[in-house]
Amino acid sequence: MFHSSRNLRQRAAGVAGGLALLGTAGMGLASGANAATWSQAKPTLDAIKFCESSNNYQAQNPTSTASGAYQFLDTTWQSLDASAGYSRAKFAPASVQDAAALELYNEMGTSPWAASSSCWAK
Repeated sequence: MFHSSRNLRQRAAGVAGGLALLGTAGMGLASGANAATWSQAKPTLDAIKFCESSNNYQAQNPTSTASGAYQFLDTTWQSLDASAGYSRAKFAPASVQDAAALELYNEMGTSPWAASSSCWAK
């Protein structure tokens, strides 16, 4: 999948603007042919989803734009290909939110969810 440098800058700004980032150690980055499949990423993403929203796909953070099961910031959500057609994560069905989480995981590892890592990281 090709992403313009503008699109990648927008993604980085959206994530960095609202979430703490981990160092490269332990991020689990994958790309291209090495991208994680849903079954490979599912245990980690399930733990993140539980910690972020108690598995609530309609969750809304009361103090930020973060919404949906994985608590996507609006800027991050809108930068993902999988989110097409949905203005906010909480409006997308579970399958779309799961696909967007996998896309973000394959691009940035677990760093977008670093702020809640004390809950889901084992």
